[in-house]
Amino acid sequence: MSSLRTLQENWEGFAQVDPLAAICADPAKRGKWTPEEFFATGMQEVNTVLRYAQSLGLSLEKTSRALDFGCGVGRLTAALSAHFDECVGVDISPTMIELATRFHQGNSRCRFLLNQSDNLSQFADGSFGFIYTSIVLQHMKKRFMRSYLVELIRLLKSGGVLVFQIPDRDLTPFAQRLRNFVGFRRKVNWLLRRKTFNSFRMEMHCFPEHQVQQLFSGRGVRIVDIRLTNSTAGSFNGNLHFLKNEPGQGHVSKQYCVVKD
Repeated sequence: MSSLRTLQENWEGFAQVDPLAAICADPAKRGKWTPEEFFATGMQEVNTVLRYAQSLGLSLEKTSRALDFGCGVGRLTAALSAHFDECVGVDISPTMIELATRFHQGNSRCRFLLNQSDNLSQFADGSFGFIYTSIVLQHMKKRFMRSYLVELIRLLKSGGVLVFQIPDRDLTPFAQRLRNFVGFRRKVNWLLRRKTFNSFRMEMHCFPEHQVQQLFSGRGVRIVDIRLTNSTAGSFNGNLHFLKNEPGQGHVSKQYCVVKD
């Protein structure tokens, strides 16, 4: 996406056509998600992440506020609310925020806010004790990944924990990537007059580990752990697993655990 506005317009399109399939994008489940099944994937993923953090000896305060960055319809925000007294979900899509508010109107621990800028200035420094973002940063250009990651660091309170997922690199041969792109453009041109799920593009972008390390250096945080995950698999659906080896093809996904000094 060349601009934040284009990114927003794209995800608005997904939100209006099939928001659940845009978030858990398994082609086999497109148009078939029920809310119950969909939100259960959030509980499964959050439980895995919190057990992982605890396995590292990290203490997560229930009374601290938690942030779900790129919340969509609140799949992970609602799951976090089972573990934290107050949970905030932010997203760039107005429709996603409207849907999240509607889905979780009975949950007093959740609130949802629209964020249309490349910063998170609506929040003060040190606002959150736990921040989680999954399958979100990967859909934006690197310059936006950078700005948001710096902001997430700013929002962590001292001793707070940030867990985020990001693709490290793409193992797909260039020729195949080019064919996929050209085929997509042809399809979009054909569908210009009627919006369907395939009218919008789910871009994937990478941020190599050494560049993440450089970005975080000198910012008062420690990367305490990095794991390979299955998060970029087409059938991910919140069923988070940590991998021993890189996949043989596709994107190499990494999960980072960061603590604020």
